Amino acid sequence: MFHRHPIRSLSRALQQALEQDLLSVEAPAVAEGRPSIATRRPREQECDTVLFGQVWSGDLPGLRNDAPLPVELDTVVVVGPAQDACVYVSTELCYHVIHPNRRFYLDVAAHSMAPKAQAKAYEDRDDAVTEAVDIEVEAMLARLHAQVQAGEPQRASLVASYLRRCAARFEGRTCSPTSERWAPAPTDERLH
Repeated sequence: MFHRHPIRSLSRALQQALEQDLLSVEAPAVAEGRPSIATRRPREQECDTVLFGQVWSGDLPGLRNDAPLPVELDTVVVVGPAQDACVYVSTELCYHVIHPNRRFYLDVAAHSMAPKAQAKAYEDRDDAVTEAVDIEVEAMLARLHAQVQAGEPQRASLVASYLRRCAARFEGRTCSPTSERWAPAPTDERLH
């Protein structure tokens, strides 16, 4: 049986997120002639929304007990202007993440959200080491990728073999050039 209704799921989830589920937004106001801070509900244009189909199993909100499991349902993720996020399965709120971490956004990108019982894994920032490594490594890899693609795209596999050997050192493995199918360039040039 087909359980997906993307237009209904998206419109209902967005409406529910804007009206009640997302955190309110602070807005400057004037009270009794003095500046003050008031709160208001988020606006649609301030939110990022993602819709995808996902196979769910287990106890899901709004799903009949006799529904066959696992089942593919619409998953809607709404990130508000306060950077909190609501995850809906079909038209029902599954969970609300106040401070989404890197794993949350990786799972959104993979279209594979954790079940409600594991939603705490998405809460709070990553530890300082993970954040530092992520920022430094991503920046370095982005520069390296751009340089290789712009200058010598034929050397991408050579760069990949260097990166595999580097990763092997962190994992405590030894990695020989032959085990990674690595072969030096004919002129034995090294990356600079």
